[in-house]
Formats: sequence, structure tokens, C-alpha cells
Amino acid sequence: MPPIDFSLIFSHSPNPYVLLDTRFALVDMNDAYLRVTMRERAELVGRSMFEAFPSDGGADVLRASLERVLETGQVDHLPLIRYDIARPEGGFEERYWSATHTPLLDASGAVALILQHTVDVTELHRLRSRGPENAPDVVARIETDVFHRAEAVSHTNRLLDAERLRLRSLFDQAPGFMAVLTGPSHVFELANAAYLDIVGARDLIGLSVREALPELEDQAFFLLLDEVYRTGRPFIGRAQPITLHRGSAAERTLFHLDFIYQPIIDASGTMTGIFVQGHDVTERLRAEEALAASHSQMREILETISEAFYAIDPQDRFTYVNRKAEELWGRPRDGLIGQVIWDVFDRAPDSEIRRAHLRASVLGSAQRLEYFSEALGGWVESSIYPGPTGLSVFFRDITERHRNEERRQLMVNELNHRVKNSLAVVQGIASQTLRAARDLDQARSDLTARLVALARAHDLLTSESWEGADLAEVVRATLESGLGVQGRQVVTSGPSLRLSPNAALSLALALHELATNAIKYGALSVEAGRVEISWAIDPPIDAATVERGLRLSWTERDGPPVAAPLRRGFGSRLLQRGLAAELHGTVDLAFEPDGVVCRIEALV
Repeated sequence: MPPIDFSLIFSHSPNPYVLLDTRFALVDMNDAYLRVTMRERAELVGRSMFEAFPSDGGADVLRASLERVLETGQVDHLPLIRYDIARPEGGFEERYWSATHTPLLDASGAVALILQHTVDVTELHRLRSRGPENAPDVVARIETDVFHRAEAVSHTNRLLDAERLRLRSLFDQAPGFMAVLTGPSHVFELANAAYLDIVGARDLIGLSVREALPELEDQAFFLLLDEVYRTGRPFIGRAQPITLHRGSAAERTLFHLDFIYQPIIDASGTMTGIFVQGHDVTERLRAEEALAASHSQMREILETISEAFYAIDPQDRFTYVNRKAEELWGRPRDGLIGQVIWDVFDRAPDSEIRRAHLRASVLGSAQRLEYFSEALGGWVESSIYPGPTGLSVFFRDITERHRNEERRQLMVNELNHRVKNSLAVVQGIASQTLRAARDLDQARSDLTARLVALARAHDLLTSESWEGADLAEVVRATLESGLGVQGRQVVTSGPSLRLSPNAALSLALALHELATNAIKYGALSVEAGRVEISWAIDPPIDAATVERGLRLSWTERDGPPVAAPLRRGFGSRLLQRGLAAELHGTVDLAFEPDGVVCRIEALV
């Protein structure tokens, strides 16, 4: 039997045929097609179907049918379509067609060409339009009925096609990745854009998962798919790690996916495939890990700072308490978390700290305050910061600082008092010295000596932080350091006695005047002269009395004869008025033939 020439059959077939490529360009057509379309082959070959045959109404329906063939690889029918044809002389002629589109596949199974077989049913449509009562015979009525059914089928197909396109669009545009796998080999039937974005630019359709994604072989996903297909039970994965090749360089990329393998079961209960749906949660996991690391770092900081810290939510419930706060409060933090702060630490609504919390929440501004905490039994410095999740509060115990400030203020006040007293003493010394001086040189010399004595006493008190001085040290500093009197000429005796700062200053000035007079006119003016200084202490009168009686004697011996001065000088006035008044006692100053004797009795 000779070989069949299919091109001859195609060319001489009485039915219209045309070949289209996958871009819907006209590749070839037979003579019947040229006759029915009233065109020449030269003006059609190579042109797009929709460019060669423009149409207002039928083009969309025709294009949808052709696209279905490309998508499914299956034959598609158009029972009835209106597609007007341009007349050679101009204008359009109304035409109705019934068309069948058949895919022609290449060696790989992909659609290479589309064969369109069309039948011109215009006359039948017109016969139906005139109504069955005008038909010449039963055939016309049958044809009319066929047209009714064909038109209904065509309308239904258009609705189904529109719904299919809408669903396909939703499928492709879904933010989550989706794919449909068919059969026990899990062959890709559909995969949306999100799925392709994860696996990279690959041709998946028609391939099994093992062929399309071979890098999953050692990652358990194939076994999971087999298990779902075998049992019919879905599998849900949470943050499942998966490594995929990306791009032509086969770069390996780690993803974390939330997904489900959902069995697809037909009406008869038969397993037909698996629906894959999920989301890429890689970035979310990275953000959560970064946030967790940040929280961990912040917690570490809060646990190591020297300040106490706590956080409360908008309902004033503890959400965090650091170690320092736990130590200061003496309460375990586990027992505080979740508790309302004002239930744990009872504070009246008008308390200072509670009002500060309220101001921070309402005004949205930081609040800083110092207050006395009954819970700590001391002063607290608190800084309150508002935030979207509540309040963050730093606080510390400043009781010692408060005490230091109080002590400092007391010292300032005491210093102020002492300075005033010292200035008053200086003023008195200067006034009395100038009044008694014979000339300016004597006034300068006497005033300087007395101020030096005062300064020595101040030095002594300063070394003792102005808390007082020992009487023996006052005597030594005044006579030896101040006036250079040698120890062999001065004999001292008496018990240890702590003097107040005022008493020490007064006695230092009194001793200075006695020693100065002794150097100028008395026992210390000659080498044989000597001075005896002795003191005794009387016990307190009763237990309630703090002050004790002091009896101090200054006695000069072996010096030149002395006589009472005709008028009282500065020294006499200082001793008999100033010292007696300052020490609340008496001063007896006698100018005896053997030397000056001064007896002082005072409360110290």
C-alpha cells in the first residue's frame, strides 16, 4: 500500500481547516477555509488570527478556547460562536460557526500547533431565528432545536470558562504558595507564582516532584507525600526547614515553611492527588530570633545594672522585676509578676508615687521624683517612663545620700555660725587692741599676735574636725607653737579634758594673753622664771547634768616683781569679761609680788 499523503487530504478536504502556532499565528490553511473566509492564502499566512480576522464579539471567546488548548493540551469545542467575516468589497458579513480546536503535540508532549476545524452554521442559525412554524419540514425544526441546545452549551461553556479564569487568577495571585500534585508519583498539574518564586525558575508542570525537585531526596518530603497519598490523612508542617537550589548556579537556600499536604479525593472516594498550600515564614523566624536576642540582651542588661527596675502593664500589673528590685524589696519576683503594684505595696490614690505613675500614663511623659518609701524605710529616687505596653520604672535607694546632704547642710550651717563667731571675735580683738594701743606699730604687733593665736586654735580645731580639742593640746599649741615658750619654763598638770570648740577658742585666747604678758613683764621675761598651769575637774552635780566644773590655775614664779596696772588692758578685759561670759564662770586675776596668778572656774 503506497504511503498516505496527509497534506493532500488536508488540502482537498471539503471542511475548512487552519493550523495555528502557539502565538495564534496562521501557519497554513486548506482551500475550503479560504473559500469560506473569502481570503487568499498570501494575505493570511504568518499573520495573527485576530489581526487577520478582527471581530468585536467573537474574538474573546475564540481566544479563550485557544488558550485552554495551550493550558490543558486537550481538545476544546465551541458549539456556536458568532464571528463576522470582512467582505472583499467592504463591510462585514454576519457569520455563525461551530469550531473544534485540536492540539498537535511535539516529541516532548508540549503543544506545537493547534488545528482548527470550523463549520459555517450561519444558515442553520438563520433558519432557527425565523422560528419552527416557518420551516418547510421536520428537519428544520430538528435543526432549530439543535441550535437551541448548542447555544445553551456555548453559553454555559462561556460562564464556566470565565469562572475558570477567575479561579485561576486567584490561584496564581494568592500570597501563599500552592500546587496541585496528581497520582502516586505526585506529578505537578498546577503551581502558582508564589510556589515558583520559592523553588526558582523551573519547568514543573508534567514532572513528578522527584524529577522537578531532586534536592529534596534526603529531606523527608517525598516520604511525607507518599504517606499522605497512602493514608489519605493530611500533614501539617510548622516552620519546617527546607533547602532548595535557586537559579542556574544551583545555589542552596534555606527556607522555613508553614505548609499543609491536603489529600484530593474524588466523588467516588478515590485518592487522586495532593493539594500543597503554605507560607514562607523564613523572615518571620529571623525577626522573631532577632527580637528574642534583643530581649535576652535587654534582660541581661536589666539584671546587671545597679538600679532596681520593674515594668507594669496598662492595668498596673507587674510584667518584669529585676534582681536589684527583688533584693531591695526583699520579695521574690515570681510572687510579684501578674500582681497589681498597688495591691502589693499599699499606696493611697493621692500618694506622691501613685500620682507620678498616673501622670506618666496619662500625659505620656517621663516623671522623676524623690519620695520616702515605707516599704524600704528610706528615701527613693524614681524615674518613670511611659511606653506602648505600660510603664518602665527605674529606682534606687538614696537614703544615704539624703543623710549626707543633711550632714552637709548641718556642716554648712555650723560653718556659717563659726565664721560669724570668728569674725565677731576678730572684730572684738581688733577693737580692743586698737583702743588700748599706744601707737600704730604696737597696735599692729599686738593685733597680729592675737590673730595668730586665734589661727593656731582654729588649726587645732580643724584637725579635730571642729568636734573639740583636748585641754592639754590647747595649752601646748598656744604656748609652744604660738609663742615659742620652752617646756622647761612651763609646767602643766591635769587630767584629760575634752573642750568644746568655743571653750577651746576662748581658753586659747586667754592663755595667749597671759603668756604674752608673762613674756613682756612677768616670769617668762627672765630665764629663771617659770609658769605652772594646772587644772582639775569636778564631777557632775547629778546624773542629769552633762557639764562638769573646770578649775584652772595660771601661776607665775621667780620672775620680776609685778604690780597691778593702773588701768585694765585688753588681756584683763578678755579674761574677766569675755572668758567668764563664754564659759559661764568666773576669772580671778591677781598681781601678787611673786607673779601673776589667774584662777578660772567654768562649766565645760
